[in-house]
Amino acid sequence: MRTPPIPICAQKLLLMLIELNLTKIYDILQSKTVSHCFRFSLGDLSCANVNDVELCVALALALEMDPNLLSRLKVVRRIGDLLEFVRAKNIEDILKLTLGLCKALLL
Repeated sequence: MRTPPIPICAQKLLLMLIELNLTKIYDILQSKTVSHCFRFSLGDLSCANVNDVELCVALALALEMDPNLLSRLKVVRRIGDLLEFVRAKNIEDILKLTLGLCKALLL
């Protein structure tokens, strides 16, 4: 059974809680949670939104993030596919964020 994507309102709420320091990244760094946040990149990429990518950037930039977890989830391959898609479709708002995500993963 396929898990549905995180609803946009939940993404926005989580991003707001992180930005306001009411939730720390390490509070959500469980394998299943991280996997769920990157899950959008497994399906129809045309459904990707700014909140999906912003949440992934926040996770990738977290000092507490285990690079091995991202490797096991094959995040780089998925983000590469997303980058190709948004570049081909010229989706500017997501393209800039996806490039930021690529940079975060490199760091």
